[in-house]
Amino acid sequence: MEKRAMTTIWITGDQTTMRSRALTGADPATSVVLMIESLARSKRVPYHKRKLVLIYAGMRHFADDLRAAGWTVDYYTEVPDFAEPLAAHVRKYAPVAMRMMQQSEYGVTERYTALAAEHGLAVDVFPHANFLSEANDLDVLASKPTSRVTMETFYRRMRKKTGLLLDDGEPVGGQWNLDHDNREKPKKGMRFPAPPRFAPDAHTQDVIAMVERHFGDHPGIIGDFALPVSRADALIALDDFIENRLDGFGPSQDAMLAGERTMNHSLLSHAINTGLLDPMECCERAELAYRAGAARLNSVEGFIRQLIGWREYIWRVYWKFMPEYKERNALGADLPLPAFFWNGGTSMFCLEKSIAHVRETGYAHHILRLMVLGNFGLIAGIAPLEMHDWFWAMFVDGYDWVMAPNVIGMTLHADGGYVGTKPYAASANYINGMSDYCKPCRYDPKLAVGENACPFNALYWDFLGRNEARFAKNQRMAMVMRNWSAKDDTTRAALRDRAATLRKRLRAGDAL
Repeated sequence: MEKRAMTTIWITGDQTTMRSRALTGADPATSVVLMIESLARSKRVPYHKRKLVLIYAGMRHFADDLRAAGWTVDYYTEVPDFAEPLAAHVRKYAPVAMRMMQQSEYGVTERYTALAAEHGLAVDVFPHANFLSEANDLDVLASKPTSRVTMETFYRRMRKKTGLLLDDGEPVGGQWNLDHDNREKPKKGMRFPAPPRFAPDAHTQDVIAMVERHFGDHPGIIGDFALPVSRADALIALDDFIENRLDGFGPSQDAMLAGERTMNHSLLSHAINTGLLDPMECCERAELAYRAGAARLNSVEGFIRQLIGWREYIWRVYWKFMPEYKERNALGADLPLPAFFWNGGTSMFCLEKSIAHVRETGYAHHILRLMVLGNFGLIAGIAPLEMHDWFWAMFVDGYDWVMAPNVIGMTLHADGGYVGTKPYAASANYINGMSDYCKPCRYDPKLAVGENACPFNALYWDFLGRNEARFAKNQRMAMVMRNWSAKDDTTRAALRDRAATLRKRLRAGDAL
């Protein structure tokens, strides 16, 4: 029998989806799927151990799904890098062509195609299958190449493109954005349904052992790992969210409670970012719940906005402005990342609890990321790239494309105001109002100066003062800038002195 020419389909760790466009249209009879667990790739960034378990366990489960669907899989476990497994694969199968889906992080596709070229393989690169937008969806909204496109404008385009939550072309309920209904303060005694847990099977147990063996010095704790790592389990997790937490998601999505880590949040971002779940199927399930009267509109709209609005917008901003985007530092922040972000050694209760949560789980919901962890980095003046690298390393759903626009743009305002029209800076007053963190803290949220004063306060006012000229023209900052201007010289000086002392301690490596 004549030997058939083979095509290699190279699938990497965050592409565990049958919707991969590298798979679509390929013939399983003349194709072989290549999957490689490169240890070197996972050491480029000190990724949280739980993220590594998710990636490697997800790959092994997806390989099983591929085999069950009739694909031949050439899988290399626990190898030093990509080079030798690729060479071994070429010797074994002698492929005449290679297919690959676009990698999600800048420059990675080029590195992999160059590696394939060393073996005489030209690579057909297919668009990423886990996003609903195209570059034109952002660019067409700009009056000129340098014009800023807001997320809200982009989101409305995506609503029209997908048809989600539309009746006869108009937004259900008469409004595009119901965020104003999703800002309820936490109430005493609030309780939330526990998310489902997935006991590690043999694949996952082997991966946990492997991660501890090779990445023992990485941050984070694997602990009682119970996250979904297969398509089947991810669908169960989606079902559980839709049925048990979606309805209550909206109103309490900005609340923070020390004893409630997950609240009504979906916990699906890592499964979506690796391809186990399709963002459109998640949105459609949420809309069906609304249409059936099982979930309120503001919760469903808020969830859909996170996926087709914010997630897609971030993806497009990343690819529009990389690689220079990561070097942006519009506010001139240069403070080194404090060591307590890694070890949790701080007396600030909100930060200590949030960091401990991240170290233990690799997760924190969006308001903790933005208004506690990120807010501190913003007003203290932590160097944007250092802050970005910490978020990238520590979160199970963190990828460079996720964190660059979210941290450098939205959180730290270091991109000059493209992603966010104003900096999300806040004093202890915000945290005290939206959480129960301040009551047990050694610092007083009502004081701005003195050793017992919450550091958020002086740092906040000093941040406004340091950037007074820049923010004076920002209409969304007008009220807070007037509050700063209204303070007398003595008060300003005391706030700046307190902030200078705090920043000096942070620069020296001292904990607060």
